[in-house]
Amino acid sequence: MPKVIVHRHAARYLQRLPHHRRDQIKDILNQMKNRSIDHLDIIPMSGEWAGYRRLRAGNLRVIFWYDEKEDVVFIDHIGPRGDVYK
Repeated sequence: MPKVIVHRHAARYLQRLPHHRRDQIKDILNQMKNRSIDHLDIIPMSGEWAGYRRLRAGNLRVIFWYDEKEDVVFIDHIGPRGDVYK
């Protein structure tokens, strides 16, 4: 079971979300922790984001990278679709 680490900026954004959106993202993070992510919309990113992966949750995006060697998922950004890539 991988360890999930959420960056403080992503955690702060998560806390400001409405309850239903926050619960949706927390449920997704728990699924990542339990390795039941096969049905999630995860796509590897390219360009300057190479090595990162993008998870779609409605109009929000969760940008993360997975360290296979240490079995750790690092959540770097959570935000709206248009702003999270800036």
